Amino acid sequence: MREPADSDMWRSVEATVRDVLLPSVADDWARVIAVQLVGMARYAATRPPDPLPGRVAELRAALDELAGNPIVDGRWPAASEDAADVLSAVSAVLGDAVSRDDAAGDDVRARVRPIVSRHLDEDLAVTGMLMPYFRGQLPDA
Repeated sequence: MREPADSDMWRSVEATVRDVLLPSVADDWARVIAVQLVGMARYAATRPPDPLPGRVAELRAALDELAGNPIVDGRWPAASEDAADVLSAVSAVLGDAVSRDDAAGDDVRARVRPIVSRHLDEDLAVTGMLMPYFRGQLPDA
């Protein structure tokens, strides 16, 4: 969760757009955009802390454990251990593993793919609440 002051600010933005701006918008597309802004403000007020640092550390560890795997050895260690380089290496390793029908591909798919899938599932659990808003619907209206 965000700091209380940040959360209060975003709740204020949500209330202003919902209660002041939205009732006065007649254009259909402008209404959809205003509803989307309500959703984004609600998300900003309630989103959890950024999980990226922990995820990058987990993926780095998985790639380290796969040292000696011919798919991984060509991609890891990366030029640096910053998020962009780690995620790029993970992407390349998974991409290479998809077309491999051997133990190296099986090992990568068994160790790295579940981590990435879990991260995506976690993101969907947090951001799924945005779907009605991006369809132009206020879910609680």
